Amino acid sequence: MSRTGLVAVVAAAVFAIGSAPLSAQEWRGWNTHVPDYPNSRALDRWGELVAQRTNNRIRMRTFHSAQLGQQDEAIQQLRLGAIDFANFNLSPLNNLVPETQVLTLPFIFRDVTHLHKTVDGPVGDELAKLIEQRLNMVVLSWFDAGARSMYTRSRPIRTPADMQGLKIRVQTSDLWVDLIRALGANATPLPFGEVYTALQTGVIDGAENNWPSYESQRHFEVARFYSTTEHSNVPEIVVVAKGRWDRLSPADREILRTAAREASALQRQLWAEREKASRDKVVAAGVTVTEITDRAPWAALMAPLYEKYAGAPSMRALVDRIRAVQ
Repeated sequence: MSRTGLVAVVAAAVFAIGSAPLSAQEWRGWNTHVPDYPNSRALDRWGELVAQRTNNRIRMRTFHSAQLGQQDEAIQQLRLGAIDFANFNLSPLNNLVPETQVLTLPFIFRDVTHLHKTVDGPVGDELAKLIEQRLNMVVLSWFDAGARSMYTRSRPIRTPADMQGLKIRVQTSDLWVDLIRALGANATPLPFGEVYTALQTGVIDGAENNWPSYESQRHFEVARFYSTTEHSNVPEIVVVAKGRWDRLSPADREILRTAAREASALQRQLWAEREKASRDKVVAAGVTVTEITDRAPWAALMAPLYEKYAGAPSMRALVDRIRAVQ
């Protein structure tokens, strides 16, 4: 080979090494939602931002639609380092980190702005530290999951008195059963997939969920009255396995954290758009929407639940701090 040819080969090799990502990492992430869901789109965007800002040294692949198992399994996988990141619903973590249950209490948030200010502020930071210490996962941002409201088959709900005697589907959870009973209704735990038929056949009189679930599951076809009780607004978390996090450089940690917050802002925007679209669709289909503007009578009935689930002094203090957030 001529000297000129050798120089060209060496130059090409140096260029290839210089342009290739060093120590490329392939990350696997868990997500329960379908690919076009707001959370899924935000997670994909997070991965794009991280890849761009690390020159593809960190490539994040999210497995949507619970491809890697259900959430309880995914929590254990992440704690063991078998998966690298995830978007988790907060409720299943309550038994592991009891302090997080405060965020699931009914009527704890005045509105979605109050929720955002809480989780994006000192209270959210404190809970994130507890999750890291006890579960071996690092919280990088918080996602919306929507305010849940009541919907019924035969009549609108305007006040708590209208709940008397109704059979309302709930999740299999002591807190949710106690919530419905406190309102004077009969709690009926059922798998989510059975709700449509149960409403259609009259096995239950109503259920509760957010606008997108009410619309996408077509519950509006068999329960035509939706009341904006907004009794629950539980956030979700975006987490990274601590073992993986600890091996990152400070610069890469900042890239991931900043990108996660940008993804969170996107998710909240997409969620708000999805809520509006779902509401508009069911209203156009003839659903009767009852706006609940005064939630004080509803919240007043929750005192026994707060005593039962947040009665310890430390939990009461956390409730007071959340309520004081402006």
